[in-house]
Amino acid sequence: GGAAGGPNTVNESQQNVFTETQTLVKYEIMDGAPVKGEVIPVKLSLRGIPADLTPTYTAVNNRFSVRYFLNLVLVDEEDRRYFKQQEIILWRKDLG
Repeated sequence: GGAAGGPNTVNESQQNVFTETQTLVKYEIMDGAPVKGEVIPVKLSLRGIPADLTPTYTAVNNRFSVRYFLNLVLVDEEDRRYFKQQEIILWRKDLG
């Protein structure tokens, strides 16, 4: 299964850095062992995430950033776990 992780908020004040991590939702996207080289398409519906999502922000007034990550865990037939973390960028179209 995989987890949609985020927001990862970093507040920078001089040398102080604070990181907050929150898991928003977890999904199991496949049952059974994957075949080597198999591609598994994933569609993540943001409507199903029970949080107020914001767009990705980078260094707002050099004070904080908001980043989102997709954390994937693949478990093979021998119960070995493989991990991948991918940053995803969220944006909002202009309203109106």
